[in-house]
Formats: sequence, C-alpha cells, structure tokens
Amino acid sequence: MAVTYESLRQHVDAITLVDTHEHIEPEAAWLAADEGLVDFSRFFMHYASVDLVSAGMPATDLERVRSADTPLDDKWALFEPHWEKARNTAYCRAVDMAIRRLFDLPGLSRDTYRPFAERMRECRKPGYYRWVLKEKANIAVSVLDGGTLEVDRELFVPAIRFDDLVFVRSRADLKARESQCCVSIHSPYDLVNALEAEFQRNREGGMACVKSGLAYERTLAYANPSEAEACRAFEVAVHSEEPAAFDQVKPLQDYVFHRLVQLCVEHDVPMQIHTGLQEGNGNYLEWTNPLHLTELLMTYPGGRFDLFHAGYPYWRELAALAKMFPGVHADLCWTNIITAIGSRRALSEWLELIPASKIFAFGGDYLFVEGVVAHAEMARENVARVLAQKVEDNYLSHDDAARIATMVLRDNARSFFRLEC
Repeated sequence: MAVTYESLRQHVDAITLVDTHEHIEPEAAWLAADEGLVDFSRFFMHYASVDLVSAGMPATDLERVRSADTPLDDKWALFEPHWEKARNTAYCRAVDMAIRRLFDLPGLSRDTYRPFAERMRECRKPGYYRWVLKEKANIAVSVLDGGTLEVDRELFVPAIRFDDLVFVRSRADLKARESQCCVSIHSPYDLVNALEAEFQRNREGGMACVKSGLAYERTLAYANPSEAEACRAFEVAVHSEEPAAFDQVKPLQDYVFHRLVQLCVEHDVPMQIHTGLQEGNGNYLEWTNPLHLTELLMTYPGGRFDLFHAGYPYWRELAALAKMFPGVHADLCWTNIITAIGSRRALSEWLELIPASKIFAFGGDYLFVEGVVAHAEMARENVARVLAQKVEDNYLSHDDAARIATMVLRDNARSFFRLEC
C-alpha cells in the first residue's frame, strides 16, 4: 500500500488543479486591509471559527478576536483556550497546514502567533495571490463565487448568483430588485424579464456558471407551480411590509427558479447548487438534502448540474442522483476540510457508483486565499489514498488510478466549465 500510495501521490502532486468553487476576496481588498487584521485572526473569518463557537467560545469574544482594534496579545488570550479544545477538527488542521506550507512555521500556537503576523505582513504585496494559487497550490484556475464578473481572469472565472431575484418575500424585496435591475416590477412576468436580462448580461460578460446558494434560506424542494399560483404569491409579496410566510410566497420563488434553470438549459450554462451542510452555527440541515431536487432534475434532463459539498451528510443520496441522472455531477468542494475520512469514504464509494467523468474532487471554498493551499493539499492526499486502496484491492490498475486522478482533479471540471487551461 505504501509503495502504491507514494507512486500515485507523486502523480497527483504534479496535476495542475481546476478548482470548482471559491469565495476569495479580491487581492486589492487584502492589500488595503487594516494592519490590525494582518494576523492569525484572518484565518478565522469562517469555518474554523465555527468549531471555536461549537467548543464554547462566546460570540462576543470571537468578534473581539476578529477586530482590528484588539491588540494582538489580547486576541491570543481570548482565542487560545478555545483553540486548544477545537484544533483536532479538519477545519483547524487546515489552518495549521496553511501556516506550515506558506509561512514555514509549525502551525498556530503561543510560540508562533507573533512571528506568523510578521511573516504575513512581509508577504502582503502585489502578486501574493498568484504566488499562493499558482506556485504553492498549483491551481490553473478557480471558479469564483464572488458576485461579480470583474475578476482576475488569470486566476479565476466567475460564477454568478441570481438568488436575489428568486428569493422574494416582501414589497421591500421587490423594490430592491427594481433598483438593482433598473426596471419596474409589477408582476411575476416582470420579475422573470428582469432575470432574463440579468442572465443575458452576465452570459455575455463571460460567466462560467450559475450558482445557487438558496439552501441556506429555504428548502431545495422546488415545485413547478402554474402561472396563476405564481401570480397569487406575487400579490402576497407585493402587499407584505414584512417578509411573508414562506409557504405563501414559495410558488413565486419556485416559478422564477424554474425559469433560471430553463435559461441555463437553453444556453448550455452549468448550474452549481449548494447541498448539504451550511456554514455557520445553526440552520435547517434538512432543507439541503439533494433528494429534494429530484422533481427539478426530472423536469430538466438536458440540464448540467454541479451538486456541491458531497451533499454532506447526504453523500449517498447525492451519489444516487448522479448515477440516475446524466446531467448531475458530484462535487467534493469544501468537503475535504469538513471531514477528511468522510471525503475518502464518499469518493471511494462514488468510484464504484458513478462514472469517474462526473466527479469533481476539489474546490477550496475559502474567503481567504491561504486556506486554498491547505485544502488543495488535503484533496490531493485524499484522492491518492483512495485510489491507492482501489489498486491494492485489485479494483483498479495503477494506470487507471492515475488516469482517474487526473480526471477528478482537473479534466472533468475543465470540460464541464468549458475552460481553456
């Protein structure tokens, strides 16, 4: 096993990755950040901070740690007790790994937090993102869910959300959409027309795909309502000062979402959909079960769907959909840093269930660029370990394992998103 793993790991490490999903802030924003934010607190914008709170860190203390006004030593005093409770998690392992790989320090501790801040300041200069993503992580390009077409095209291609045009619950929501799209909205048809115009503008601007993150706000169960049902729901929303009850406006949201999927199908634009665990402390996980999408997938057999985050913990449900529906692809983005062993179990089982061409093994899903390096390392490790075991079990030949590694880490995503890299 060790020899097989080492051989496959060398192959995997040489693969230039295609990263299916990121939220990385613009480099200009990082270069302009307050000096008081150039320290370990940067690594706790999200993810690992969830585990600190889960371990008992008060939200007020986390806010102070994240504040540019809190002195560095005071930050550490607030942070250290909770770090020691939670640093066993995969989120926290990724923090330590990024620090080791980028700053040549043995992880985050009371001995390293000061030199870590110093080295971060030394590295904070133009070209930093290229160094991190290209040189250290060996990534060709990342799909960036950043809300704009204005991205550095050497590093990113844009994913665009239309969630605001779908998730309408009140008169204020409709007024905001009018302002956003520079149109008047007096009916569901006006809302759909605004959606179509925004879709076309972004398609012409070079969006790589559509992203839906609505599973944070509502169930993934999209019915296919009639126009009359959508009109009645619109009337509820337009006459509601406060957000209307979800069941009253759901037909309107479902109606608009179906039009968004239709636009994707008509223009051969892939759609990324959040399924599974939501980031943060507290939400309705049952909303996110990918099986809720079954009716939608049945309705649009010509769609190309990238289902996110392995649907974790519903990764078997997601695999079944990818097996049954030609247009469904299974994506491990984020999952490797949620649970390494869970990601390996999912990938191992998927390779016996799903055509290898439908699996994406890496998407960093970070706000801060440094985390991507750690996630890429963890993804490479997981892919190599799973494929080495398949070779040892005589399920795959060594050559097939190497070929599949290249597929799931680069070629599948390059083909799916029509990338030239």
